[in-house]
Amino acid sequence: MTEVLLNTLEVSRMLQVDKSTVKRWTDEGKLKCFRTPGGHRKFRAEDLHQFISEYNYGISQVNFYPQFASDEAIIRSIITRKEYHVLTNVCFSASINGRKDELVKFFTEVYKNGLTLPLLFDEILRPAIQRITDLNISGKLSAAEIQLAFNVLSTGVVLLSDIVAKPTPNGKKAICATVEPDAVDILLKALVVLLESEGYEVLNLGIGAGTDVVCQLIESRKPQYVFLCAFHPASAGTMLDKLKTVMETSAPFGTKVIIGGDAQTFQKLTAGVQPVYDKLCPTFKDFANVHHDVPVNQQIVTGSNRK
Repeated sequence: MTEVLLNTLEVSRMLQVDKSTVKRWTDEGKLKCFRTPGGHRKFRAEDLHQFISEYNYGISQVNFYPQFASDEAIIRSIITRKEYHVLTNVCFSASINGRKDELVKFFTEVYKNGLTLPLLFDEILRPAIQRITDLNISGKLSAAEIQLAFNVLSTGVVLLSDIVAKPTPNGKKAICATVEPDAVDILLKALVVLLESEGYEVLNLGIGAGTDVVCQLIESRKPQYVFLCAFHPASAGTMLDKLKTVMETSAPFGTKVIIGGDAQTFQKLTAGVQPVYDKLCPTFKDFANVHHDVPVNQQIVTGSNRK
């Protein structure tokens, strides 16, 4: 990719100030520039972004970023400075406006420029989904707009999988499922992408997988892990019963039950009861560390050996 360079007039229009003001900022050392052999000022996008961030200048980062999406330096600068809110704004804007190609390009560029998948999903994707959900609850987005935004995000996650590096398989199988029939599947798809990037063979049952289906697959495929996600369980008692059933089926095979989704919901559901899972993962970072934190019994127990 080529580096984006701007002249004084372009910068003044972007910042909505006079050219003389831009020149004064450069003379004062606030805004970096370099001069051509002919004496003209040139500005790097990365330096302009740093100026906007440092001095809290009034230009919207949401409008600034897409103009320089092809400039690796500015992408790396945003990531290095951990200005994840800027990236969340871009993700949110592209999704609610239905700009699928822009979102796919955005995900691709931030990943290629050093943002890890756990950070991408925890710091950008989840906050964007939460913002859309909040707007839905407040009635500020129509059902059609919500559906459009979620479809764009879902497509972006799926297509991101095509460019994510796949390591040598680690020999571990994992079942993934969302137990609620009406759940949004974006975060489940993100989990699948993350696990595949860690070398897992992933068996994705999708949303609304019944407990009997999950248990049947455990018995037939004998995975090392079962990842169950839930976001708004309708009934605490029903959810606990489902988890207990999966745990009972998993135990003879040494399969570990990992749950994620709404961590606060799970903590409330399971407070004061016998553990019905092996690990709770509030974040994608936690999911990525599961095979380090929760060792599994590599000796598979066949059905005939079960008590």
